[in-house]
Amino acid sequence: MHVTGRNPLSLRWQRGDPFHNGHLFHIRRAREVAGADFLIVLMSGSFVQRGAPAIFDKYSRARAALLCGADVVAEMPVTFSTASAREFASYGIALFTALGAVDSICFGSECGEIGPLFQTARLLAQEPEGFKEALGNALRQGKTYPEARAAALSSFLPGSDLLSTPNNILGIEYCQAVLRQNSPLSCLTIKREGSGYHDSSISGTLGSALAVRSALEEQVPAPHLASLVPPCTMESIKKDVPVFLNDFSSLLNYRLLTEKQPEQYAELKPELASRIRKLSPSPASFDERIKELKSRQFTYTGISRALLHLVLGVRADAAEDLKAAGYAPYARILGFRKSAAPVLKKIKANSAIPVITKLAGAEKKLDPRAASMLALEIQSSHLYQSVRLEKAAWGRAGGKTAVFQNEYTQPVAVIS
Repeated sequence: MHVTGRNPLSLRWQRGDPFHNGHLFHIRRAREVAGADFLIVLMSGSFVQRGAPAIFDKYSRARAALLCGADVVAEMPVTFSTASAREFASYGIALFTALGAVDSICFGSECGEIGPLFQTARLLAQEPEGFKEALGNALRQGKTYPEARAAALSSFLPGSDLLSTPNNILGIEYCQAVLRQNSPLSCLTIKREGSGYHDSSISGTLGSALAVRSALEEQVPAPHLASLVPPCTMESIKKDVPVFLNDFSSLLNYRLLTEKQPEQYAELKPELASRIRKLSPSPASFDERIKELKSRQFTYTGISRALLHLVLGVRADAAEDLKAAGYAPYARILGFRKSAAPVLKKIKANSAIPVITKLAGAEKKLDPRAASMLALEIQSSHLYQSVRLEKAAWGRAGGKTAVFQNEYTQPVAVIS
C-alpha cells in the first residue's frame, strides 16, 4: 500500500537484538516500498521473543534504530515480547491499531509476497474441513502441532512450505491478527535478504542477528563484526556490557528451588511443570536446564520462554486478562526524532490508549490491569539492569563498565 499525506507506516521487527545491517536494510526498504512519511518501530524491551534477555539494553537499541532512519520507537512490554508468535503478533497489531495514526505495517519474510501469506492466514483462521482432517491425521501420526499444521497446509495447498521458515510464520500471525481484530491496517512485507534466520556464520554484510549474538558470546574481536552492523551498533559492541541467557542462571536456580506452583506462569504447561519438579536441585546453567527439559513435545525456545516467565513473574492469568482486554492498554515511547513531531501530535490526538513518554506519574493514567502490566515491565527491566551491572562489577564483561539505568529517570531518546 502506498502511504500518502502525513500518514505513518509502522515498521515491525521482533527485537533489533542487536540492531544490524538487516534491520537497516528493512527500514530503508520499507520507506521506499510504502512511500511512507514516517516509520514507527515497535521494539522488544529488555527481554525478547526467543525467551532470553536482549544482548544490549533497550535504550541503546532504540537510539540505534533512530540513528538508522526510524522516526519513533515504541516498546513492546515483557508480557508479550516474550510470548508465542501468535500473542506477540496480536499485541503489535492491537497497539498500532489503537494509536489511531498508523495505516500500514511492514514486516520481513522469506516469501516476500503478501498474497500467499494472507491466503494462508485466512485458511488457518477458517480451518475448513479438509484442513482439519489433514491436521488430525498428522497429529495422530505423532507429529508436534507445528509440524502437523505445516503438513496439513502442504496437503491442502500443494507446494506450500510457508510454515517452514520463522519469518513467514510470524508474518502469517500478523495477517491472522489483522483478520481476528478486524483491524483497518494494511500489511506489507519485504523479502528477507542475506543470511537465514538460523545461520550463525559471519559472512557478507547481511548476516543474521544470531551470527552477531553468537560472535559476541564467543568473544569474537569487535572488528570482525564491522561488516555486519552499522556504526551505532559497533559503538555498543565496543563499550556496552552484553547480557546473555546464562547470566540469569543463578536467578533461575533460585526460582526452581523455591517455586511450588510453576504452572501458574505463562506458557508453563502442567506437563512441563511436572518435569521441572523432577529436576535435580544442584545448580546448572540456564542453557543446561533447557536441555534437561527438552523433548519432542517441548521445543528449546518454548522452554526458554516458560522458564523466563518463571524468573520474571509473568503470570498466565495476568496475560490472559490483558489479552481479553485487547492486549495493548497503553503505549510507551522509548525515543523519537525531532522531525517526527507531526506524527507524535497525531498519535496523542487520536490514540485510544494512554501514551507514555515518562514514567513519573504514569500509573495515574492507567487502569489497574494496565498499571500492573507496566509495573512488571519496570521490575523486569530493573532486574535486567541489575544483572548487567553485577556482570561488569564482577569482572565478567571484558573490562567494560555499566551504569544502572533507572526506568523512572532514564530519558526518552531524542535525535535531531
